[in-house]
Amino acid sequence: MLLLSTLWHREGMPQGARRARGSSQDAKKTASGKPLKKQEAPLPSRTARAASLDARAGVTAADFALRALGEWFDRQRRVLPWREDPSPYRVWVSEIMLQQTQVATVTPYFERFLKRFPTVESLASASEDEVVAAWAGLGYYSRARNLRAAAQAIVRDGFPRDRVGWLALPGVGEYTAGAVLSIAFNETEALVDGNVERVLSRLRRIRRPASSLGFSLGSSRGDSAYKARLWRTARFAVTRGAQLGVAPRVLNQALMELGAMICSPKSPKCGVCPVADSCRARKQDEVALFPQKKKPKEWIDVSERVLAAVDSRGRWLVRKNAPGEWRAGLWDFPKYEDFEGKTVEVLAEAEVRYVVTRHRVRRLVTLVRVKDFASLRGSEAWGFADSGGGAEGAEWRIWDEQAGEQETAGVGFGSAFWKSLERIRNCTL
Repeated sequence: MLLLSTLWHREGMPQGARRARGSSQDAKKTASGKPLKKQEAPLPSRTARAASLDARAGVTAADFALRALGEWFDRQRRVLPWREDPSPYRVWVSEIMLQQTQVATVTPYFERFLKRFPTVESLASASEDEVVAAWAGLGYYSRARNLRAAAQAIVRDGFPRDRVGWLALPGVGEYTAGAVLSIAFNETEALVDGNVERVLSRLRRIRRPASSLGFSLGSSRGDSAYKARLWRTARFAVTRGAQLGVAPRVLNQALMELGAMICSPKSPKCGVCPVADSCRARKQDEVALFPQKKKPKEWIDVSERVLAAVDSRGRWLVRKNAPGEWRAGLWDFPKYEDFEGKTVEVLAEAEVRYVVTRHRVRRLVTLVRVKDFASLRGSEAWGFADSGGGAEGAEWRIWDEQAGEQETAGVGFGSAFWKSLERIRNCTL
């Protein structure tokens, strides 16, 4: 901790100590033997003047920055539904939703999800289909399944009160454990997400280890060392902040808020940043260089074809993806190959493109009209056993877009379905 404290506090050295260290330079002379002329320094900012006063009292610039960050968050924080009532359940659900998903997208889903599952007990007792249906549209559906499994463990054993206990739950990693413990329980636990990484890497000019140290920028060893330093810095910040009276739930949320609202990836608002005077990257005019970029993402191109079958009443044939299939548990238009050889009236074809993690998907949607879904499937029963094809465990149903909530309960459609439906609505039925 002493070494890390020295790294963090170096710039906040009291003025007297700086002067003593630099006394040999004060006597420097020019080649002609005349003393060097003092250059007039610009007037310090209000923040810098306050930090200077604190330094004379033995308070470091880093301490000042941590307190300023907490005060800024208290004044400027956004109003978000999980912040107004930071109970363990609400904070945990919000943090799982916020993994790989932006706040603006999560907010309406969070409110609907909490209305459907207001307690951890209601979530634990729900079926997987019900949870996935409520999650539909957020993507990364393993999060929903893990959330339900973790809820069942919490109902059995209670909410964990330490990092080890949280990490034992499905779908919980280091960041989520730190977030729930600090925000919901106000424990002195660190967290590092993309926003915090950006803030800390700029404040401390934390670089990824370069090839000169025996690593390449994209190597796993170099990346591990870089992440370890970020976590050490984050742990020091939340610990020192607590000693200064800045609550862990305040400091950690302030770091994330600063990264989201001020210290953005492009065009950061350094002029209104509460810790700008402590930012090493800003002093070196290198803000745009941090955090250093990782190896570019390698894309995987995927092609798929689906059949959008509609009857004269405007109802659609949909299929639930089987376990082991992509988007398992979600409902979608059936695969085109399930109907090859069938005689149908093709109305139109449309192309939909979208991205899922590292996958660039090109989807061809064939729109057909049918008089009788049973004749299309070859049986009144909608199981694969009667049709002789498809994936084991898949389910079929006729979906009426105008049906009431009761009739469509437990039917969760992913974003690929909605994108396809929107695209083919432009076709004449």
